[in-house]
Amino acid sequence: MQRVKNLFYLLMIALVASACSSTKPASASSTAQNNSQNKSGSIQFLNNVSIHPESHYDETGNAHPSTSSSTYHYDFSNPSGIENYTPLQFKYAILLDASVEEMNNQRLLAFMEEWYGVKYHFGGTAKDGIDCSAFASTLMSNVYGVNNLPRMSKDQYEVCKKIKRDDLQEGDLVFFHTYGKRRTVTHVGVYLRNNKFVHASVSGVMISSMDDGYYAAHFVGAARAINVTLKDAAVN
Repeated sequence: MQRVKNLFYLLMIALVASACSSTKPASASSTAQNNSQNKSGSIQFLNNVSIHPESHYDETGNAHPSTSSSTYHYDFSNPSGIENYTPLQFKYAILLDASVEEMNNQRLLAFMEEWYGVKYHFGGTAKDGIDCSAFASTLMSNVYGVNNLPRMSKDQYEVCKKIKRDDLQEGDLVFFHTYGKRRTVTHVGVYLRNNKFVHASVSGVMISSMDDGYYAAHFVGAARAINVTLKDAAVN
């Protein structure tokens, strides 16, 4: 029993180290970097594990206070079986406000960990800078085997099957408009769970909540990347 408890504490220490780094994604500028860091020191590891993001940036470079938080609850009185989970699973359970048992897509977790914090660069397609549509295409190709999405977010929205927000599943695409009052699609992310999605924002690759005021107000629609043909996916 003591060995299990010791292993539990070692895993939680590793979790603290990895989770803390994920709250400070790399940004496209020094200003974005300073503002993307958690200023309140609200990361807590007591009776539960909480991360309260301070703010996020849209693609226009404007900061928007975050109204959401991620809280993961684990039954500390019953640590049996905890050795079956990795620190990576705990980390993303926290970020997605989900149970660790739900973190079973190892390919997705590894991909997000590899790209988390990569800086935003309009037109970029690689680790030295990537934009939202290239990131979505790269994730869909590497994790789900969807290799023929169009290059631009608005074209991705056009060729994919439209779905209701209530029908969103892991791996679906969520689309937003980020310029003025026009509802033309200019931003895309990949849906995860619990209204959270991963995307390349101007503060870097990060996980955001669709319930945040900015994204809730600028949501255009959701789509599923099925039946995309090479003709449909041709770059314009």
